[in-house]
Amino acid sequence: MMTHQRGETMDSDPAFDEYKCRYYKELTLGLFKVKVSEKVYKCPYCPQSREYSYDDLCRHASRITKESKSAGLKEKGKHMGLLEFLERDIKPSESTSQIWSNPHMDLEALFEETRKRSKELIRRTDSDISFIIQQKEMISNNFNRDLKILQEMANKKIKKIITEHEHSKMVNELAGLEQQNADDRMLKLVDDQKREIEKLHHQMIELQKKLNATKELELEINQMKEAIQVKHMKNEDFEANKKIDLKTLIEFEMEEEVKNSNLLLGLKTISEEKRKRSEKIQCEISRTDSLMASVMKQKEMMIEDFNMMIKSYNKEHKMTQEMTNEQLKKINTEYEKSKLHLEEREKELKACEARNKSEKKKLENEMKMKKEDDRILKLAENHKKEMEKLEEKIMELEKKVEGKQELEEEMKEMKAAMEAMEEKSSDENVEAENKSEDLKEKEEELKRLEELQEALIVNHRLSNDELQDARQQLISGLEDNCIGVRAHNVRIGVKRMGELDAKPLIASAKRRCLSEEDTAKFISLWEDRLRDPNWHPFKVIAIGEGESKEMVDEEDENIGMLKAECDEDVYDAVVKALNEMNEYNPSGRYPLAELWNNKEKRKATLKEGVEFILRQWRIYKNLKRD
Repeated sequence: MMTHQRGETMDSDPAFDEYKCRYYKELTLGLFKVKVSEKVYKCPYCPQSREYSYDDLCRHASRITKESKSAGLKEKGKHMGLLEFLERDIKPSESTSQIWSNPHMDLEALFEETRKRSKELIRRTDSDISFIIQQKEMISNNFNRDLKILQEMANKKIKKIITEHEHSKMVNELAGLEQQNADDRMLKLVDDQKREIEKLHHQMIELQKKLNATKELELEINQMKEAIQVKHMKNEDFEANKKIDLKTLIEFEMEEEVKNSNLLLGLKTISEEKRKRSEKIQCEISRTDSLMASVMKQKEMMIEDFNMMIKSYNKEHKMTQEMTNEQLKKINTEYEKSKLHLEEREKELKACEARNKSEKKKLENEMKMKKEDDRILKLAENHKKEMEKLEEKIMELEKKVEGKQELEEEMKEMKAAMEAMEEKSSDENVEAENKSEDLKEKEEELKRLEELQEALIVNHRLSNDELQDARQQLISGLEDNCIGVRAHNVRIGVKRMGELDAKPLIASAKRRCLSEEDTAKFISLWEDRLRDPNWHPFKVIAIGEGESKEMVDEEDENIGMLKAECDEDVYDAVVKALNEMNEYNPSGRYPLAELWNNKEKRKATLKEGVEFILRQWRIYKNLKRD
């Protein structure tokens, strides 16, 4: 019953079986002392253990194994191994000689005792065989299980290592790192683990061979059991025949004595053979246990090595993972930078595309402007030639006008002379008629000269209108293309005459600690005053005979207040704007755009503006070719 319960416990928990086998082996090797004397025993696993009898120690071990709730799995395994050791190795046995020591024991009692001993021997043999089979199955199952677990762990670990190695290799290739030494160490550890597993597999094969030898021993024990059963059956047949056969007491006693002696010899022989077989089995079991302990020790060492390897691998893997994370962070940072750079580049390309479109439009406009400039240049040249011709004609006309004036004076003199001559005698009539004819010719010539003068004046006005149109187109083109508008270092530009320069006003407002809103109101106030047609702060001063000059009246209320409250640069800026407004647009009182020579601070001629545009166009054309 107890053996059956132990078998259930072993089947229930492999760790419990491992503890039980380990401590049973330690007890068989004599590492702990259990038997103090023939009748006194001690528990080697309980501190301050009292003295027990054999039966009490068995009950103590069984109670802790099966009934104790406070004992752990290891403690129960220790006491289960102790119980196994007590039952198998040091159980008190009765000598078979005591069975035959009583000469007065009758034959039936002898056979009855022999039958009981045979049954007990068979039962113990069956128990031993069952225990051997259970041990064999346990060892085989445990080693097969452990081998399978180790193989699965090794395969998983190898797959994981290979996967992580490939991942690490991929990451290292991406980041430009070299981890070959770490990979070689890890692969070497995997190869060592494979060799350990193969070594354990060879040990399992040797153990399987020994278990096969145990099976052969089991067959021999079965044969012995069958022989004992045959003897037992013969004894039963003898008892059955004893009731039928009628023999004399002496014959019966002699016959029984011979049979009993033969039976005793056979039993002794069988018992001796069984004892030898049992010793052999015990030796095999001891060797199996020692091999088991060696294998368990190797297993523990392998587990420790494997754990060390796992720790080392985890440490290296952690370092590799940290390095990988750092590299990934760097890669992500570089990726973000590259992304931002590409986005900026994309924006620049879009801006460049927009600029290209704008430049294309500008180029088209410049081509149109070039044609217009060529036309304007031709017009300017033609106008220049016409102006030269017109100047020559004007010179001639002036000469003719002078001649006309002389002619008018002559005509007046001639008329006066004619009036005087009418009073004279008739002899002088002929001379008067001649002079009258000359006067008519002079009047016709004067009329012709007046018509020529009017025609020249009309041509001059038309040419002047064309020149003004060309000048306005040139100003408009310079304003649209922003050429020379804000660049004071450019020779020819556009200046808005009469526009107030806000820089001195802003500087004065800062010095006076005015807010931005007050500064804007101050500038807007003087701009509105400059555009007010009702405000005319000028006075006329005579500078010579018949000559006068118009200048700013400093006695004006607004001008006086400005001069008193503000700085000189503000006053100069307002006066300058007033003078320009009065010179270029006194009636409209708003700023006018004018072609301006920035270098010489004067109004630029149309010829200077055309030459500037042509020069800029040639520079742009040469840059585009380069």
